[in-house]
Amino acid sequence: MGLKREPHRSGALWLPELRTAIVADLHLGYSWAQRRRGELGPLIDGTAVERLRWALEDLLPERVVLLGDVYHAPRPSPEERRMVEEALSMIRCELVLVRGNHDRKMERDFHKGVVAEWRASGVVAVHGDTIPQTSSHLIVGHFHPTVKIRDAAGVSRRFPAFVLGTRVTLLPAVSEFSVGMAWREVPLDTGRSPRVFALTRTRVAQIAGRRPSATQEPQI
Repeated sequence: MGLKREPHRSGALWLPELRTAIVADLHLGYSWAQRRRGELGPLIDGTAVERLRWALEDLLPERVVLLGDVYHAPRPSPEERRMVEEALSMIRCELVLVRGNHDRKMERDFHKGVVAEWRASGVVAVHGDTIPQTSSHLIVGHFHPTVKIRDAAGVSRRFPAFVLGTRVTLLPAVSEFSVGMAWREVPLDTGRSPRVFALTRTRVAQIAGRRPSATQEPQI
């Protein structure tokens, strides 16, 4: 794939030649939606909005593509609605909303136009609950890929992951409430020896592809 792809500390994929930031799976309002379903967890929504702000301030994009699941549940409560509206109001450049499986009623709930996919310069960006037949490079959210990393004390934990393959790019969920799946288990062929990046709280660290090899268990 000729188009340059840069993982960003926010969880956004930056396409510098297109001045476009692609952000997947914010799942805004998650804790409020779970409360409406009877769960009594704390009413906090993590760092998703803060990470979106990092992308806007660091990258200064001309276009933002929100790759589905902007919010977590249909018919949002006033608190959920306020969070989504405030997040969208931060985006002052061109905004493309790609429909996800959680926010498929975006047009009804927020009166915002949505599209099934975004296409540009040999890439197709989709949410990922359905995958189109295409010869273009796919950029996909939905699967919330993760990678296991062992620290110097021998303790392992999972981090959201970017997977930059030759055929497919998998994006991490920006929502910290999305547990996800090991990237090798994602049922999409990324091609041989993809570059894999772990998304920590403050940075992106390459852990597989080129150096170190994909067979090593990295330490950070």
